Amino acid sequence: DGADIINAIRGLNLNPTIHLVNNLGGSETRGEVFKSFNEFLKIYEAVRDDKNQGGFQDFVECLKIYDVAENGTMKMIDLTSMLLTLGEKITADELQEVLTDCQLEPEDEDGWFPYLPFLCRLCEKPVPPSWKPV
Repeated sequence: DGADIINAIRGLNLNPTIHLVNNLGGSETRGEVFKSFNEFLKIYEAVRDDKNQGGFQDFVECLKIYDVAENGTMKMIDLTSMLLTLGEKITADELQEVLTDCQLEPEDEDGWFPYLPFLCRLCEKPVPPSWKPV
């Protein structure tokens, strides 16, 4: 089903937008479009070759904007607000699932938490052994 293409591609460690996949032949509506494996493979290859996908380092740079003390921390409220309002929309329940799955480090008494371990877990990268809580 064309509505499953986005999840299948994301399951293969790519992070395209819904808009890109729909332009390549996917669909947001279940039952609207069906693709053969060869058609799916062409969509996958186009997404893989797309240079507009953000990578891990791009995500780190985005979160550094919120790191006002330049010590590897940001406010939890900034992270949740950013995830709920920027890019593809997610629900509060989906946000909670992401935060739970990524095993966030605890906030300090002022609401700051280290964002690098969160990003590593989100992108399925190992947390660097040199990382130490601030």
